[in-house]
Amino acid sequence: MKTSLTCLLLLVSASLLAQRQNVSGQISGPDGRIPNVSVREVDANHRVYNHTKGDQNGLFSFYVRDAQHSLQFYAPGYRTFTHKMLGQKSFRVTLEPRRVSPYVGNERLVLKSDRLFCGHYMEMEVKQMAWIEKMNDTLFTLILPVKMDMIIDEYPAGRTLLVLGSWDKQLMQWENVVDAYPIDVAPHEVSDVHLAQSYFGTDRLPGGTKDDRPLYAYPHFQFTKANLEYLVEHPQAMHRLVVDTYKADNYWNLYPTDQTIELLKQVLEGVGR
Repeated sequence: MKTSLTCLLLLVSASLLAQRQNVSGQISGPDGRIPNVSVREVDANHRVYNHTKGDQNGLFSFYVRDAQHSLQFYAPGYRTFTHKMLGQKSFRVTLEPRRVSPYVGNERLVLKSDRLFCGHYMEMEVKQMAWIEKMNDTLFTLILPVKMDMIIDEYPAGRTLLVLGSWDKQLMQWENVVDAYPIDVAPHEVSDVHLAQSYFGTDRLPGGTKDDRPLYAYPHFQFTKANLEYLVEHPQAMHRLVVDTYKADNYWNLYPTDQTIELLKQVLEGVGR
């Protein structure tokens, strides 16, 4: 019995040692090596096991707990990249720059209201803080906070917001024009500084939150003056906004109110805050 138990312990120890291994590599971007990149070992559920930082030359080396986990690379100004290790020990990683609209940080804020998009979900009233910003005479952007599912998730450019009518008929499709990294700042608390942090990156470890607060991304959905004119002239046509999917946190059943239509008219007419 004692011999069998000893053998079992040796097998378990050998298995654990086999999983734990040193990994190393080099991290670059389009313009050369990237310094001080955060490198994390994460599992399939995005739980963090180990963490290190690359040096000034983009080089990193550290022990991971499980060689079947993934490495995740984060640097302000670049898209977060996740790579499954599959037992590999050496890596050469290239990060892509984050996509930032030339208008971000420069546009004139036209409207900010927690009554802009309202509705009902599961017999509860939903109030959604939103911004509409005027880019030029024919182009506008809607910033609609999106509650994220995972603490390290990103909201990349190219995703869409669908404007749906009755029977879920698609009326319009607005593209997100920036990469937005989620931050632990709720819509009613967010400031221009927080938004800049969301778009351009932050020096703190991504995914870190205070008191398990939910994370929100703040993507920019771009639309035209003609789109806005249609919504003002046909308020009953718009029944639902859908961000990517029909997930409960990210879609809204809408009921047009006099206040909502008045706010949209103010945006169309270029009224300030």
